[in-house]
Amino acid sequence: MLTQIIPRHLAPHISPQFYDEYKPTDHAVWRFVLRLNLHTLEGKAHPFYIEGLKKTGMGPERLPNVEQMTEEMRTAGWSTVAVDGLIPGVAFFDFQGNGMLPVATDIRKVENILYSPAPDIIHEAAGHAPMLMDPEFSQIVKRFGQLGARAFMNREEHASFTALKRLTVVKENANSTDEDITAAEAAVHAAKAQVTGFSEAQQVARIFWWTVEFGLIGDVDNPLIYGAGLLSSVGESRHCLTDAVTKHPFNLEHALETKQDVTNMQRELFVIPDFEALKDALDELESRMAVNQGGIASLAKALASGSQSTVRLEDGTDRVGVIRHVTCSGANSLIQWDDCVNVNHGQLTNLHNHGLLVLDGPLQDVLATADIRLDGQVVSETKETLHLEAVVVTIEGRQIKLETLEVRQDTLPSIFPGTEIEELVILEKPVHIERDARVWTNDDPMFNQVRNMREQGESIDGLVPTILADHPDAWLLHIECLELVESAELRQALTERLHELRETSPSRHELIGRALRLLN
Repeated sequence: MLTQIIPRHLAPHISPQFYDEYKPTDHAVWRFVLRLNLHTLEGKAHPFYIEGLKKTGMGPERLPNVEQMTEEMRTAGWSTVAVDGLIPGVAFFDFQGNGMLPVATDIRKVENILYSPAPDIIHEAAGHAPMLMDPEFSQIVKRFGQLGARAFMNREEHASFTALKRLTVVKENANSTDEDITAAEAAVHAAKAQVTGFSEAQQVARIFWWTVEFGLIGDVDNPLIYGAGLLSSVGESRHCLTDAVTKHPFNLEHALETKQDVTNMQRELFVIPDFEALKDALDELESRMAVNQGGIASLAKALASGSQSTVRLEDGTDRVGVIRHVTCSGANSLIQWDDCVNVNHGQLTNLHNHGLLVLDGPLQDVLATADIRLDGQVVSETKETLHLEAVVVTIEGRQIKLETLEVRQDTLPSIFPGTEIEELVILEKPVHIERDARVWTNDDPMFNQVRNMREQGESIDGLVPTILADHPDAWLLHIECLELVESAELRQALTERLHELRETSPSRHELIGRALRLLN
């Protein structure tokens, strides 16, 4: 068994899979989706998908064990970790940047087979994992992860994420009422309304959505599917190739301007000609980020994030902390921290009420003007730097008291969220696992019995009359029986019942119809 080395700051996001608590219906949903998808995707998905599915070792009969998936995926440089539904974007990308696929371990309800509003094991395992076995695509996804982990988000996005995760939980909860769903949707809209601007994190997530999650590849008029959100959805994998969905040639600016909807099927999608085009788009996206641009302009992103960030100086040293305030005077800026750490070639120095005055020109020239005045005790001084204690900075008409201040001419070559020093990473609180107890329904014992008889090669004909009488609405159970039944009379009875159930909802109409065509 491969022992994974999980970064300390990512460990709080990992949750148990609770594999033994999956119900027979859960395994039946997995089996139905995989069998239907394999039939649907032949010739419509990227050629590597079917091959990758085989390489992961996943089969249709039972839900995969996340820990065991690692044994198969390590040949492609990946491992898997179990997580509880939606996790913060930075953690999601950080896992992938480290070659770890986070797998949401819940599974959609029978009612949501066509499209799940929440990430689940079908999406992660059957959608993402197979394509990661392709070496070229694997490197693209890892690079996405590395970019996402270095992308600044705004503080308001944290509240928006919390509301969105709550909505996905409510929609998958069998006990949720229409009022619960309406309230959760309203909370998402209210939280999103507070988000201003278009953060780096949003930009990376949006391009990831239109490519790795919901991407098409090849000819715009006859594309193939490679996005995990499409590959894992029996409804959307079929819908996305119809004329009901507008296909655009992939363009970075167009994709960035196109908002995604996490809770419904997509109305428009983007087609890349090949994976090389996606690499080029990532080059361009990366070049715009604060981690590469640096400079005074990138300080605004760090300040807006309200979270720990790293300011890298020209001499290779870092200042790590939550920026409290930035005051600009022309091309010069004063950065303030309540607490920060000076990282100097492995040496860590804690600083309190600290300031960094970044000048656009030589110290003597800038400080000789009346725009900025410093009053304090000089600790050290060189031609390039000045260090003071107990200092008062007068800038832009404000007087700012600081315990320590360093002054230097600098370009700030890189600014990015978080830190590269593992012991300085701010740890998240342990994940609060919000999950429904998997209580067996009236149908589960029968699903279990049918599966056992199928695996043992026993005839189920004697069981079918009971299923028809006592489980009249269990359409998925009827499908499993129709696959195995030997009696022509019972086959006819099951088929007639399925045609009746097919007319009870639009989703059943599509799913039952497709299953009947698959079995005939």
